[in-house]
Amino acid sequence: MITAITQGLRRHWIMATLVAAGVVLRAITIFAYKPALMFFGDSYAYVVAAQRFQPPNDRPFGYPFVLRLLSYVGDLNAVTIIQHIVGVALAIVLYVVVIGRGARPWLAALAATPLLVDSYLIQIEHNILAETMFASLLFGAVLIVTKVELSPRWAAVAGAFLAAAALTRTVAIPIAAIFVGYLLIRKVGMKVLIGFAVAMLVPIVWYMSWFASYFGTFSTSDSSGRFLYGRVAVFADCSTVNLTKAEATLCDNSVPSARPNANFYVWASDSPVQALGAYGKQSDKIASSFSRKIILAQPLTYARYVITDFAHYFAPGKYTTRVDSPLGAWQFPTIYADPVASSAVARNDLAGNPIQPKIEAGPALFLKSYQGVVYTQGPILLAGLVLGLLAGWIDRGRRRWDGPFIALVGIAVLAVPSLTVMFDYRYGLPAIPLFMLSGAIGLQALLERRAERARALDPAVDDESAVQPQQSHRQRQRPRRPAWVLATLTASALAVLASVVWAAPLTRNPGFETYVSYRAELGTLGFALSKPEPVKNVPDLTEQKFQTGSIIATKTGAVAVPQRFMTAVEQAGGLVVFGAPSGRETRTNYNSGLRYVTFDNGWVFWSRLGGARAVYGDVYAAWYSPKVRARLKEPISDVETSPEGGAFQVFAGGSITQYANGSIKVTVNPKRPSTNPTPGGSVEPSRPASATTP
Repeated sequence: MITAITQGLRRHWIMATLVAAGVVLRAITIFAYKPALMFFGDSYAYVVAAQRFQPPNDRPFGYPFVLRLLSYVGDLNAVTIIQHIVGVALAIVLYVVVIGRGARPWLAALAATPLLVDSYLIQIEHNILAETMFASLLFGAVLIVTKVELSPRWAAVAGAFLAAAALTRTVAIPIAAIFVGYLLIRKVGMKVLIGFAVAMLVPIVWYMSWFASYFGTFSTSDSSGRFLYGRVAVFADCSTVNLTKAEATLCDNSVPSARPNANFYVWASDSPVQALGAYGKQSDKIASSFSRKIILAQPLTYARYVITDFAHYFAPGKYTTRVDSPLGAWQFPTIYADPVASSAVARNDLAGNPIQPKIEAGPALFLKSYQGVVYTQGPILLAGLVLGLLAGWIDRGRRRWDGPFIALVGIAVLAVPSLTVMFDYRYGLPAIPLFMLSGAIGLQALLERRAERARALDPAVDDESAVQPQQSHRQRQRPRRPAWVLATLTASALAVLASVVWAAPLTRNPGFETYVSYRAELGTLGFALSKPEPVKNVPDLTEQKFQTGSIIATKTGAVAVPQRFMTAVEQAGGLVVFGAPSGRETRTNYNSGLRYVTFDNGWVFWSRLGGARAVYGDVYAAWYSPKVRARLKEPISDVETSPEGGAFQVFAGGSITQYANGSIKVTVNPKRPSTNPTPGGSVEPSRPASATTP
């Protein structure tokens, strides 16, 4: 056995060295950043979806499904370790596949090198993101469907892999057409095609039905229109199209050269798309209609942006432009939270509870320096693409279409985001294994063609370009189970898996959801100073303190209250007096600089000039009447109490006096204070109140 291992290492020493290097780099990453890296908002949205066990409206549930499953064995740190293992395993599988196609070990190792040492792949593996899972599922589907002898059962497995990839990232759905075309060219037979199609469609259709039960749309998401709006908003000229009133609100009249990237138009609180209201079927329909009209009116401009973004993936170096997604999110950080890069080291576990993150300065600096040098250059991907396409012309064998098929799948992985979203290096990472495999197939075909020509000139020349795969002895065939038995066993296994995931130790965490809505540690609340603590004498109410405020949670929801409001609450007796907050910080409809937070038993107002003033108790009961509240407006003094038990408070439009006997007197000023009506509304978490002029 030892001799066999020694001989194996001697023959595959290049790959063994690369695997060792890849493992060491990943071990350094795990040591440098604990527990994981988080990208806002995808990473946080995945965790929230896993806690809620329901489909998100803007991304599939595949990755949250896995997060729930992994919650049995560990936390975010375990997730990243498993993703690193998958990354190394993907490289080993690629190496074995290329060797199995008759290539020399050096060629197979060359193809696997980027998967093991590419710094951006290692960084993405350490993020709570779906890219590693998506890449492995799509690559698995490609490997299975390119088997020499593809049976209906193996075709069904390939279809299941592709369905899982599509439920991880929807970009795999249009890629299914390439798979079907490849199977038709191979003439694999109707049974194989049906097996592939059924196994792919059934999970997707089931998921779409589940999605429809929550959002009323038979789809995998209801945000595709918003994403497409982000694609076209960077160049849209509304003067060239006839828009409806709702569509016209999506126009940005600034010059295209001054516009931000697509992320702003899709996610920002002051994006024109926010005028459509909450995310949902109707708003997505309007955004989609607007986008189609712009594309039809400006087809050449749209094509220029798409082609530029697609070609960007094959350019040398790493750089981004104004309309691209920033590169910083995919680079190893040296600080705990970087709002510019929308990246942070996780400060919460899978359940949303606060934890202490850790960055080891030395390893982090090493990884950042390493990342500036070692990564897959765009021309390498281009070479893999071209060689894969050429393989169909060079190779005249029965597997001649494998290279072009794999290259086309890689092209689609890059083209779909370019067509529908924007350029982001993150979207290109899952294409690396595909282009490395297609490139290896094309290069092997070139070497074999050269060897054939050499043998034709001199029959004595040996073929040193390839190693013939070893033929294993034909094993005794086992009796095959009927298809209905396999289908029943598969359905039963999936039902058990779904039950296990449903029962996972994760539950909805309203406080964490609210924290995420404020951009988590990247937002105005900062990081947590405490765990959620029960509020004394108030049942089912918890308070979690942060750097600049608190999150007050009940069993059904939570509200973030900035510290300037909480200070007034605490001075007036705390949440025992005020109860739970019933709304987030909101602007008054008559003064944009005046904010308030409502509680069950009181209100707190705040302005930069007047500070925080609270209305509570019996004074609040008298003031809360809509007619009285409309005349008195906000308090301009604190409540003054008398030893006899009375209370007095001055408001902008009058005063309220509570006498010791319990009677109330409301005094309204003869002249109402002048007002400057402005639209009211909630204060966006990403915009501090101090940024608004009173």
